[in-house]
Amino acid sequence: MSLLRADNLTFGVNGRLLCKGLTFHVEAGECWGVLGPNGSGKTTLLHTLAGLHPEWEGQLTLSGRPLQQLGRRHIARQLGLLLQDSHDPFPATVQETVLSGRHPHLSRWQTEGEHDRRLAHKALERMQLCGMEQRQVQSLSGGERRRLAFATLLTQAPPLLLLDEPLNHLDLRHQQLLLATVRERCAAGDGVIMVLHDPNQAMRYCDRVLLLEGDGNWQQGASREMLTADRLSALYGCRIESVELAGRRWLHHL
Repeated sequence: MSLLRADNLTFGVNGRLLCKGLTFHVEAGECWGVLGPNGSGKTTLLHTLAGLHPEWEGQLTLSGRPLQQLGRRHIARQLGLLLQDSHDPFPATVQETVLSGRHPHLSRWQTEGEHDRRLAHKALERMQLCGMEQRQVQSLSGGERRRLAFATLLTQAPPLLLLDEPLNHLDLRHQQLLLATVRERCAAGDGVIMVLHDPNQAMRYCDRVLLLEGDGNWQQGASREMLTADRLSALYGCRIESVELAGRRWLHHL
């Protein structure tokens, strides 16, 4: 059974068609990359898959059940969304924030237990945030806040992760850390869909790729098949070339 299925999905914004008739499915252990020019509907796609933006046509199925029939708590146990930008309107510590990932798993008045705290500590440790537990979130740098948001998602522990530009604000070392963690989650059986801007990162870390053209058209397939110089040149409207370096294929724009 697929973690997520989209069948004949059509959506848009403010009357503008972004994607028409999209059909794809995410299996356990798969990592999908979503690429496309600005305004092509990448964020809207993730919000639609999470049930936060209404589809115009089609059906979404989450772990074998129609998404429209599921409550938000159930969805949050199965699916986690990392937003493109993080906003912290209320004061909170790093520890309080990361533990909020456990809320879908607790009853209304239940407090976090030892299991929840262990998951939170493990996620902070993986994102190299240990020792910051009592800091106020507003005092963190942009990169630290991004890593905290991802750690909160790891603490939530859904089997499907939707990541909207997860590398925002991260330096090269922490980009590599986050992407390596994504692959670890896939190796453990989770599914991942993430919006990326660098086709080389998609080539290295994603099994399959969805290209959104922003006019209703789309393409999907295995990463090496889809991430070619010709396809990406047409997608982005600029010249992209493929080169071989150290036994690997790299894409760069001229």
